[in-house]
Amino acid sequence: MSQRPWDRLERRMQAVADRALHAYAAASPHYRGVVPEHLYRHMAHTCREAVRLYVRMVREQREPGVDELRLFSERAGERGAEGLPVAELLQAYFFIAEAIWEELSQVTDGDLPPDAAGTLLRCVHRLAYVGVQAHQEESQAAHSEEREAMREVVRALVTGEPAAEFAARYEIRLVEAYAVLALAFADHPAESVGDTVGRRLAGHRKVHQLTGHLRRELRDDVLASLNPDGGLVLFPATPGHAERDLATVREAIPRLRDRIGIEITGGYAVAPDIASIPAVTERARKLLRLAAPGQVAILDDHLFEYQLSHESDAAPQLLSIADRLRGEPDLMDTLTAYFANDFNRRETARRLHVHPNTVDNRLSRIAALTAANPRTARGLMILGAALALPES
Repeated sequence: MSQRPWDRLERRMQAVADRALHAYAAASPHYRGVVPEHLYRHMAHTCREAVRLYVRMVREQREPGVDELRLFSERAGERGAEGLPVAELLQAYFFIAEAIWEELSQVTDGDLPPDAAGTLLRCVHRLAYVGVQAHQEESQAAHSEEREAMREVVRALVTGEPAAEFAARYEIRLVEAYAVLALAFADHPAESVGDTVGRRLAGHRKVHQLTGHLRRELRDDVLASLNPDGGLVLFPATPGHAERDLATVREAIPRLRDRIGIEITGGYAVAPDIASIPAVTERARKLLRLAAPGQVAILDDHLFEYQLSHESDAAPQLLSIADRLRGEPDLMDTLTAYFANDFNRRETARRLHVHPNTVDNRLSRIAALTAANPRTARGLMILGAALALPES
């Protein structure tokens, strides 16, 4: 086979680089057709090395060695660390391949050597493989570092430790006021797989997806410390717009549930300043324990239950009453409906599809079982307090 086409292509390496750079810049929403200086420094050199590699593969009829691919791996890793999306990295490789093919077609007047296309495809395949692998490793390392930095800042904020130094070290900008969202996540079906590694990977994937969606749904500058079971999210509170911020959270949770495929429950409170974050975080966590599955609880909606949620000597006895009722589902359903219908026995009977006398009978059984008569004000307060306490 004549070496002349490959000699000509090697002499046209800069033309290949110019083609690829201009095609990449034209397709990029960042550059809009203008090739910046840093692309000439980095991508042009990569283009020229890609031409050299391709020509060696054709001339010597062999696959590239590890040492020959190291430059491309290092460059891709650098782009991953810088945050370049992997799709753009792949697009750059394809533009280089197209530029090589166009230049080769010109220097041969269309009379292309045998296997020129096949070798080019194999060349791009090798470059893309090592490039994406290196890019992924660096991206994951950078993401892990960012995630751990964010966890450290959240930990400092919620424990009342000085957080400004941590935040400055990791280039995280703190604001004056934060909304605190304590979250609990149900298991994803993928987390029920048999092997430990599979469950762990499914949990990591769930946390990664939730963090990304929370940033899109709330704000890019949210601070999240999450694990597969739940965690904390702090996002900047808008002064004078507390209701709007809460509405945003309550609209976001159902969308997150639909996208990830799990039930998400929350407790929500607002810290007017950084110093109050520890106390407000504790409030959000208590509200989370009071929230119905899939809901976001706030203090205004749970004043009675929140007050009872504090530790007291009466709690064990009240929990004992609740446990006895849970052991009799028909009594528990009747009492719950009785409360929900403002103690109207006829409406309670209608909702339960039973006769009012049946309701009377069950209320008597409740009184006998718990020593708290639901027909008296004192009995109602005791039973209401027992039902309001979260299950132990």
